[in-house]
Amino acid sequence: GNKTLTIGAKLSPRSSNSSEIGRGFNLIIYAEIWLRNLTKLPLTFGAPSAQVENTVHKEMPLLSGKISAESALVELSSVLDTNGFGLFGTGEDDTEEFCRDNVNLPLQQCEEFFDEVFEYVALNENGNIERTWWAAEDHISLRKKPDNSGLDNELAWYVDCAGESFLKNGWESCTNISGSKSYNFSGRRTFNPSHRFRRRRWYRKVKRGTHPAVSGISEGLIFHQPADLDKFTRTQKEAERNTIGVHLEEREHEGSLLDIFNRPIHKDGILDIMTAVANDGSTLISVKCMDGRWSTPAIIPPSGSSNGVIRTSSSRWPALTTFIRRNKQKWSHLEVKNRQGHDDLNAGTVDPIKFGMAPLEPNVFELCYQVTMLPGMWGELSRMLTITPRFLLKNESTWLDIVVKQVGSPDTSRIFIKRGEIAPFYWADGNLPELVCARPNEDGFKWSGGFDLCTLGMLPLRLRLLDSVNDNSILSSLRVNVEIQPGTGGIGTMISLRDEDPSGEGSLFRIENHSPFQVYYSQDGILANPTSSERDFSKSCDVINPGGRTSYSLDVPWRQGKYEDRSPASHQDLLLVRCALAPLGTREGAESTKVICFDRVGEVIRLSPSKLSTTLGSFVAAELLGVRVLGLVATDGPTRVLRFILMQKEVTPTSVIGNAMRETIYPVPSFISTESSSIPQDEQSRHERVLTAASETSRLLNTGRILNESAATREAFFGIGGCKSSGQYEQRKCSYGVGDEFSCKLVFSGFIFSIIDSSPSELAVLSLHDIEAFASWNTLGKDYAKTKLTVGWIQLDNHCPNAPYPVAFSPSRGKNFDGNDIHGKPFSLKIPFLEVQVDVAPRHRTGIRVLSAAVIMRNLSIFLDLAFIMRVQRFLLGVQDNLIGAIGGTDWNFIDSQEVWEHPDIEGLIRQKIARGKDIGMKTIFIQRLSIMPCSVRLSVAPVRTLTKYQEQFEGKESSAIHAAVRKGDLLVGEGSGVIGVKLGSKNRTALAVVRGMMKSILVDALLRCDGASLNFEGVALWNHLSNKEQLTTYLGAHYLASLISNVPALLGSLAAFGNPVGLIRDLGDGMSDFVNEPMKGFKKSIQEMDPSFVMSGVARGTGSLARHTLGGVADSAAMLTETAAKNMAVLTLDRKYAQRRDRVMRLKNNRTRADFVGGFESGLLKLVHGILEGVTGVVSKPIRGAERNGVEGFAKGVGKGLLGLLVKPVIGATDAITDTLIGVKESVDGMNPQHDIETLQTQVRPRRALYGVDRAIRNYRLDDATAATIQARSRLGGEEYLSHVDMTQNVALMSVRKLLIFSGNGEEVLLLPYKMITKVETHEGADRYSVKIYLKEPKPDGTDYEEVMCPNLEIADLLQKELSNVLS
Repeated sequence: GNKTLTIGAKLSPRSSNSSEIGRGFNLIIYAEIWLRNLTKLPLTFGAPSAQVENTVHKEMPLLSGKISAESALVELSSVLDTNGFGLFGTGEDDTEEFCRDNVNLPLQQCEEFFDEVFEYVALNENGNIERTWWAAEDHISLRKKPDNSGLDNELAWYVDCAGESFLKNGWESCTNISGSKSYNFSGRRTFNPSHRFRRRRWYRKVKRGTHPAVSGISEGLIFHQPADLDKFTRTQKEAERNTIGVHLEEREHEGSLLDIFNRPIHKDGILDIMTAVANDGSTLISVKCMDGRWSTPAIIPPSGSSNGVIRTSSSRWPALTTFIRRNKQKWSHLEVKNRQGHDDLNAGTVDPIKFGMAPLEPNVFELCYQVTMLPGMWGELSRMLTITPRFLLKNESTWLDIVVKQVGSPDTSRIFIKRGEIAPFYWADGNLPELVCARPNEDGFKWSGGFDLCTLGMLPLRLRLLDSVNDNSILSSLRVNVEIQPGTGGIGTMISLRDEDPSGEGSLFRIENHSPFQVYYSQDGILANPTSSERDFSKSCDVINPGGRTSYSLDVPWRQGKYEDRSPASHQDLLLVRCALAPLGTREGAESTKVICFDRVGEVIRLSPSKLSTTLGSFVAAELLGVRVLGLVATDGPTRVLRFILMQKEVTPTSVIGNAMRETIYPVPSFISTESSSIPQDEQSRHERVLTAASETSRLLNTGRILNESAATREAFFGIGGCKSSGQYEQRKCSYGVGDEFSCKLVFSGFIFSIIDSSPSELAVLSLHDIEAFASWNTLGKDYAKTKLTVGWIQLDNHCPNAPYPVAFSPSRGKNFDGNDIHGKPFSLKIPFLEVQVDVAPRHRTGIRVLSAAVIMRNLSIFLDLAFIMRVQRFLLGVQDNLIGAIGGTDWNFIDSQEVWEHPDIEGLIRQKIARGKDIGMKTIFIQRLSIMPCSVRLSVAPVRTLTKYQEQFEGKESSAIHAAVRKGDLLVGEGSGVIGVKLGSKNRTALAVVRGMMKSILVDALLRCDGASLNFEGVALWNHLSNKEQLTTYLGAHYLASLISNVPALLGSLAAFGNPVGLIRDLGDGMSDFVNEPMKGFKKSIQEMDPSFVMSGVARGTGSLARHTLGGVADSAAMLTETAAKNMAVLTLDRKYAQRRDRVMRLKNNRTRADFVGGFESGLLKLVHGILEGVTGVVSKPIRGAERNGVEGFAKGVGKGLLGLLVKPVIGATDAITDTLIGVKESVDGMNPQHDIETLQTQVRPRRALYGVDRAIRNYRLDDATAATIQARSRLGGEEYLSHVDMTQNVALMSVRKLLIFSGNGEEVLLLPYKMITKVETHEGADRYSVKIYLKEPKPDGTDYEEVMCPNLEIADLLQKELSNVLS
């Protein structure tokens, strides 16, 4: 009854049509967050009180300042006593800080939930009550006093007596209510009569009221509208948080300094980051199970989607539950009798008092939350938060029911999973290890070893029978596959369980014994103690008989490291197997034991039968010295196989002597001696088997049927076997024919893709050259299906105007690149840039796809600027919206233009989320070989250049605004649909905003300028890897992310703001390498040619290279530093137009006409003079211009800008002079090396596409039109749309939509006429001359009324007349 329900409302014009303007408004009622619990748990949704505004009793006074002052004194005394800074907390149980102010949401999905309020009491020195108040657990957010009047016993308020407080009528105590956690109320709820502050918890059960179902809205769906901030304010806060730059916020704190003790304590850590994010506009939603503890909050950003994990405990006091469990006390619910009467400390409180106990069960529920946008138009206003189990268990067996539980928990907590069904999994006890075990739902089976639910991949679990059960089961292992749940952001996992064939057919691991000896095996690290009094050593290991095969699985699928704080055992450690020819606990077993790893294909062990001398006797053992049982790890499709086969080896004298000495020196110990008067029956049977195997081996040895080591290894690897068992396995014969073989080869010279944005204007061109595709396959799938794709060259051209790099992406040519290929065949390499080959094996009998793949990509170069990235991102998002609209048939109008709104299909969205896990399973692929070769990326990033006035007109307002915003540094990270965003049209209106803007511009420029950063990505090599698509994608993503992180130091070292020290070191290294290698090459050639001049030539080349690289590298590094300083000083002038004029000037390194020391010095001198003139003239022009715009205020600002420019602009000119001089030195030195410019040589595939007319129509590409449009863009017609052109041999006529411009052969403008001044156009033919007369509406100053354009022939004259007539018409 005291809860306030908040809804969202948006007021917008009724229609955007001109006829409807002024006819009213649309009032849109909505909720930002829709909530749905998709688990079967009775979850209660809650949020901080500030988001709900329903629990603060505004009429009650705030805590007096006296409590704050006294708390401060107590805290200071405790700090002095403990010599610690308790004010900042102890760091224990940080999650408790997030649930101290949560309240239930007004709407709930569950039928019953619980409210709570805390009663606080402060005592004076005499032990009397000084003050009493009702608040939340944080003691600050005030609450209403409980009232039991009119409530029945079931819904009445109860006092929580859990913990020691049960003896004190629910009271717990603390030394200081606002101090550190060591002096504040603890989660164990202890009581000390000497403590001054006391509290107790009141709780009650609330039943959800019934409400009618709404048509179109899912049943059980509730909503929450945050009351603290509206959606648009939170979005603004998020944008401010994500803006790159320095944020200086002015905060005003109300109250005195001592009020800090009445605020919750914040500690550094991940939870503080979560709080800080929430304070920047995010919404927090927590859940709890019945009367349990509130979970960590789900953070909902102001826009977009998000995923995360939350944990909630069924215990209201987890710390108390842990304490009770550790002290082995009973934690089950205690029945507490209601007590009637008054409490001495609460005279006048709720009467009569009822006592109860909060739940203390140890269950922990791990949940996933997903925030998604609602489908359709509602997605612009509302999103949905769904809660799902983090762990889902799926039984993929077709005949077996399985039970699962947490390791160490009682069997009553097991989860039953029927075959083919899915069930959620939660932890039965938060104090136990988070491991899971499983077994069939049948009597006689033990629980398997525990495995981790967060380790992706497949593992086999060993199933063992109870000691009292005979070993006649047909089931020995379960396969567990842990994979990512789709739609959970990589957080939720699906655990699939399936029984494996005991014979190993299609299992993960299999052991085959093709030898006549029994082979005993066990997982390494779990061998039973051989000194134990247990005589049945067979129980410590498993055995495989001759000619048999069996699946292998893990008794211990997860094992902690040997030492404290060590990481768990790796996958390879778990797959180590101990193998022997006798039980592992016996002496013969210990002597013949070898360890092999299932994870390493091709690994070999050799077991010696001669070590069984105790059983065989010395004579037989000596005869078998030349025989070994070879064990080799091979593959059978997706199955890893350990095969044992007999092999013969050469007998050396050392083996004979060693075997005899071993019997003499190391007698059989008494505790494992087999010479006992009573030998067990199974031991006698084993002896008989060993003797039979020795006899068979001796026969094979004498008849020469045992293979040597190389032949046996080959036979074992390919699975043929050197000792065949009668009728054990028959080779499968194909019942089908050979099948038809097909092959196909496609060869293309190339493809060109033109990327045109919505302006429209051509943004980029993607070109692929020399493409070959080959495929071969068999109609019956009998042989490998092979595919190969080769791309000779791939290039992405940047067609944004004033782009610092004309090519954004291309293969690296390298310093050893043969430049002749450029002139012979452009856009090609001797070796293809990309090669991809995939071989798919015939379908395996298990149904798992087996394939091999190889990817070879050459080194590449990437040249970027941020404006290009932003515009490409804008284009891709537009394509995405159009595709979604085309597929879904959605009308993508803005919400303000909608007259009728349909109910959102929330039920369909929920059904989609529920159905996602049903298709997940053992859909796996077996990768025989995956090879991705390492590659290197050379990354260069340059700042954005300013557009000219004509370029801004042509590109459009939005594209021009992107360029301007990027130059100012108004970047947003994570805002909106794209990864990077910009704030368009922002202005700095205050002094603080100006400082912030300067800092952003300087920071962005420093981070986005690097030259030739070398990023090295390691290759990928996977052999015999069993995986699936999701796991493989995750692995590759993690691999390349780790490689990218390892390249961060090289990336930072290549920033121009630091002078590119990595590039300098690379240049010095190349120089030193040439200094050493070139003389050596000359020396070798001089010996071959018998000419000492080659030595001198080599010394000269090496010395020259060292000098060039040293001088050029130092000059280039110094030029970057001075250029960075000059650019940042240009920002400090606060003169945007000056910075733009300076930016439009082409740098010397981009002007190849005079790139040497003299040219650099001349350019630098001109810039120095220009800087001085700018500074002097600005002192006069700036105040005048400011006064014209803003009067006296503008005049004062102009004076300041002028004086600042007078100081800074000459310094900028001097710095530019030094920069150009250093660049000239660099270019002069590099000019001595003919190969120095090959790497940066960039040529676009073709000029930018021409778009025709006012509508910018798109036609088939024509090179002549593209060239003419490029020339027009650089002329006085740059801001106008292109229409046509005429090539007149000596001159060129360009026609825009408004004017005619004629250029001469040397690039001078001959004629410029607007079409509105032309009346008609005629062709004139004279004696040996042809011309086109253009008649004007008004005569020229010389009295003529036409302009005559000379043409070389009549054909060109007619063409020009025709084009002009078409334009005029």
